[in-house]
Amino acid sequence: MPFVRGRILPEVELARRAKQFLDVLLWAEQLDGAAKVSLDELEVLRVYLRSLEPFVCQVRLFLPRRHVRTAATLDELGIEYQLVGEREADAEMTSGIKDAGEELLTAVGTALSVDADCLAVSRREWLPFVGEIDKLGFLLTDCSFLLPYGELFSRGHDVPWSFRYKSWYAPWTAFYTLSEEHTFKAGIEVLHRAHQKKAPSDAQETGRVLVHNRLPNLCFTRDRLLFYEIQRLAAKRARWKRQQFTFEIAYSLNFYYLLIYGAFDHAALFVSQILQLGLPEKQVGATYKTFLDALERKSAPLFTIFTDPKNKEFIERIGYLRHFAAHRGTLMPSIVVEKLDKEPTDDELDAGIRAAGLDYIIARFPAGNVQDNVREMLRTNARMARYEKAKVLEGVVPIEVGGKHAFIHPHIDTPWNFSRIMTFLDAIFGECSKLLT
Repeated sequence: MPFVRGRILPEVELARRAKQFLDVLLWAEQLDGAAKVSLDELEVLRVYLRSLEPFVCQVRLFLPRRHVRTAATLDELGIEYQLVGEREADAEMTSGIKDAGEELLTAVGTALSVDADCLAVSRREWLPFVGEIDKLGFLLTDCSFLLPYGELFSRGHDVPWSFRYKSWYAPWTAFYTLSEEHTFKAGIEVLHRAHQKKAPSDAQETGRVLVHNRLPNLCFTRDRLLFYEIQRLAAKRARWKRQQFTFEIAYSLNFYYLLIYGAFDHAALFVSQILQLGLPEKQVGATYKTFLDALERKSAPLFTIFTDPKNKEFIERIGYLRHFAAHRGTLMPSIVVEKLDKEPTDDELDAGIRAAGLDYIIARFPAGNVQDNVREMLRTNARMARYEKAKVLEGVVPIEVGGKHAFIHPHIDTPWNFSRIMTFLDAIFGECSKLLT
């Protein structure tokens, strides 16, 4: 424990701050043209990050010493890197990838030795092992994916950066509109047409808020969730039992589902005002019968979008999560374990604490309530450690759709949910644009 100015301060073990270095181990005996382009682009970001004062974050590149041809290419391109020695992988940790061959096992061992967040490889036959390597706490990819990964890492550290829109000191204002043209194209087009055709002013304002406020909020929250997935993997490698970024993930996750679900009703209000359905705002919602009945009479194509079975199922799925977050609790990713055959007794837990050499913590405190509380805390940790061994699922939240209960992994769902809501909105924007021609 730290001793500061005559006081002993508490120190949380097995926990640290978010990692400020995105460490990449490049495993390629030579680089093809596409890899050279990707690494050249990545170097632009690295130069930018080096220019920031005070230090914010950085991307570091490591290369095995024997990959001399790749080293020569990086030297020619003016790309900074660090040479590292190769390490053998731990047999127990790599049991799931033994069939991949000795070289991948060595690459994995070397990646773990430098605490790599990414293992960027040139051998595509290794990529099918991405799932097994993810369990070790880092990403297996090729050089091309280093660009979006670098973007997420930088944005998570509050550095707005896009390789499509390179700019020093860009603020978040208008950042996503400028850097993700494909995301905003349909929305901006319908707003332009609405202005040209002098659509109702309330419709234009509703559309503006949807496109220029809600969508950037969605993009920002999406990126935060994916950033903390990078940090979660780093914590997994370091075995930080008390810092897995669950709180940070939950904070963004709850807002993410509120934003997505709100987009359905926001789009419904925009449609109602564009078509001048004459409904009060309180009677307009993506699933409201009053709105859908009026919409069916006015526009069959738009009615079909709102009532498409896939969209209805998606709305119900997101609705459950949104309503839970807004009214009944918070969505906190957790683990699912199998019930132990026999709950451990206090005596068994105390024996485990002594065997782990942790009983000295109890002895630090005088007999009384404080010592009893410390003992109970250690017993709880020991009990949870037993449950940890019976872990079935990790980082999941419960969901109920159509009377059926299941678990979802919010980080896996993050880009999928974003894609689904954008497919829905683009369809709405496209039909509204047709109506305004």
